[in-house]
Amino acid sequence: MATQNPYSNSLLMDAFRGSLSNAESLGRGFAVAPIGLLGDINALARQYVTPRLPQGVQSLLQSAPAAPTTEQILSNIPRVSNPRMETAGMEQLGAAMNPRGPINFTRAVGQLPNTVQRAGREFLEAQQPVRMLPPKQYRGTTLEGMPSKVDVGGRIEEFGTDQRLVDIAKDLTEKKGLLYSPQLKYAEVDPTRASKLANQYELMQNNPSDPKVKKAYDAMINETMDQYEALRKAGYKFNFMPESGDIYGNPRNAINDIVMNQRLSVFPTEQGFGSLVEASQANPLLMKTGEKWGGKDVTANDVFRAVHDVFGHGKYGVGFRAGGEENAFQAHARMYSPEALPAVTSETRGQNSWVNYGPYGAQNRVASPENTIYAEQKTGIMQPWTWQEGLLNMK
Repeated sequence: MATQNPYSNSLLMDAFRGSLSNAESLGRGFAVAPIGLLGDINALARQYVTPRLPQGVQSLLQSAPAAPTTEQILSNIPRVSNPRMETAGMEQLGAAMNPRGPINFTRAVGQLPNTVQRAGREFLEAQQPVRMLPPKQYRGTTLEGMPSKVDVGGRIEEFGTDQRLVDIAKDLTEKKGLLYSPQLKYAEVDPTRASKLANQYELMQNNPSDPKVKKAYDAMINETMDQYEALRKAGYKFNFMPESGDIYGNPRNAINDIVMNQRLSVFPTEQGFGSLVEASQANPLLMKTGEKWGGKDVTANDVFRAVHDVFGHGKYGVGFRAGGEENAFQAHARMYSPEALPAVTSETRGQNSWVNYGPYGAQNRVASPENTIYAEQKTGIMQPWTWQEGLLNMK
């Protein structure tokens, strides 16, 4: 009886097929390696390096087109033989065997300084401000010394002068027979003066029935309504915040809305008061103006806050912290008559000085709007120096 061959024909044929599959896999990997190396390095970088970069750079790099990896290229090349379990990894082994692979890798390492330099350049470019400025033809000269580049929710934005608003302010003020003296420099906050202002507001009596107080507030309200009408005629639109809450998140986005869209939403005054009829007897700013935004009555205070955001903050792009509020007062004050200025000062410079340099100043200067302790609403007039001292370029 003849001895049986332990390797049947089928087994020999299976081994032969496996060898062919292995040889093909090695050859495929060997051939594709130089082409896919760049994609392989890119994939590794995206997996291990990109997540450690700032969010802005991550977004930039992730959105950039990526070179195909060796595996992706191989998946798109048809095979002659069928892939087999024992050939797993053979394509990768073939890729590693190609001398061009190490050569290209060595070149990549040699170019690493340039790659790092390019990545650094891309990072710096990502940190350059998003230009949320008015259209070029409406862009005025930025206030001298103003910190114009601001972090707005993790994105660096650049703010500056909206010449449209400067021109509206100048035209309206001069039509009233007042000399308009535009602001040229950014006013630095004097902490000593700001503390004195905070104390003055603390001591100021709430006395809306006083004839001098009433005269000042009546003048401020009338002049504010004129400013509001000028803005409306120029195409600016106003509305209340929706019941769902603040649509801006960062207050700087309100300036962006003014500059880019000529519109602004504000919180309704009635949210902070009970009956406006009773409250208006103690505060003239709570009287209804006859205007309606979104079907809701608009008070004099609503109009003043909206107009102040436009002519105070939006005109030169100043913020809402202590420095920004002082410059908003500086920008807006020069649009009012001497009769109205005392009331404007109480409503802006006085209140904001109390917020930022009063008893809770240290906390408020770094607090979010919802965690800020605000000044008591009072209707009164402080001492004359409060609206005279420290004003820039006022003629």
